[in-house]
Amino acid sequence: MTGNSSTYLGELFRSSRKKGEEGLPLLSVTLNDGLIVRDLLDRRTETNLEANEHLLVKSGDIAYNMMRVWQGALGRASVDGLVSPAYVVLRSNSKIDSLYAEYLFKTPRMIYLFWAYSYGLTKDRLRLYFNDFARIPVTIPNLEEQKKIAQLLSTWDKAITTTAQLLANSKQQKKSLMQQLLTGKKRLLDKNGVRFEGRWRKLPFSDLVSLVKTKFDPKSNADDVRECIELEHIAQESSSLIGSTNTIDVVSTKTAFEKNDVLFGKLRPYLRKYWKADRQGVCSTEIWVFRTKAKVAADYIFQVVQLDSFIEVANKSSGTHMPRADWNVVKDFLIPTPPLEEQQKIAALLSAADQEITTLQQNLDALKQEKKALMQQLLTGKRRVMVN
Repeated sequence: MTGNSSTYLGELFRSSRKKGEEGLPLLSVTLNDGLIVRDLLDRRTETNLEANEHLLVKSGDIAYNMMRVWQGALGRASVDGLVSPAYVVLRSNSKIDSLYAEYLFKTPRMIYLFWAYSYGLTKDRLRLYFNDFARIPVTIPNLEEQKKIAQLLSTWDKAITTTAQLLANSKQQKKSLMQQLLTGKKRLLDKNGVRFEGRWRKLPFSDLVSLVKTKFDPKSNADDVRECIELEHIAQESSSLIGSTNTIDVVSTKTAFEKNDVLFGKLRPYLRKYWKADRQGVCSTEIWVFRTKAKVAADYIFQVVQLDSFIEVANKSSGTHMPRADWNVVKDFLIPTPPLEEQQKIAALLSAADQEITTLQQNLDALKQEKKALMQQLLTGKRRVMVN
């Protein structure tokens, strides 16, 4: 293991402007997933360009978007393909491993340098041309150590990809389970091990819950200090809190909620912000507070408000760009409703699925954080790897 050497990116890469060839897939650079086949994008942009009007990118090449590379818009090709002529295609020489380079280019230091060497009067006009890219200084280890570092980081990426797929599968399984259990298509076993029977009733949502409108007045409750939950404190889709504040306005318009109430974000319902309260507190007027009525399980209602059909009704209630759910519409939404014991059984099973999803999400977040820390050490030379 020897010391790192200083050089310039132009000594490690050349710009390839070779024209594209028929029959190759179109590739696009993304901020989060690197260079991927365009057909896999959720929002595909069509092109009228012929194949030979695109640039050819070979497996192992790195392509970057001149206008957004300072935001991290670059990626390494895993297959031969075609990219936009507005991209820069980098072909590495024998001094650098392109997989190592892809990791290096994602570090904060390199992202900063991409910005510093870009030209433009405003951010939306910044461009990093190859001639300026080539002037960027860089310090790298020898080729063998580069490959070892890339191999280590690739192992973390595989673990991240595997965990992310498990998480996606768990979410899809829970969604399918909701459609079966919350509609009565699939019946569970009661405490005696006998399958539940009897027809479910379809009841208006307002027959199951009350919309809490009680305002919390801090002046007359000076000794009752409660957490305040704003819409941004509820994590999207994960059914959890990511913050709160103890500050309450002197003249409060906050809604008071109690333990086991169900909170639902009525502003832009499509964001899917919901939380079953595990304590008392107050919340923003942009959040509905549902309190279950007799013989209705709060855990069951918490699962009901996550249904696609409920979200769809809430989202269409009022407004377009910034829709706010309308209680006069939502209250009449018909909910398939079994007896209390079956509600509790259903909710318990779906809650277990939620816990599995939460655990996988925590594992995924931890892996990403650990990889980030490892990159910071390995790609800056603070930590070296042994090479045989």
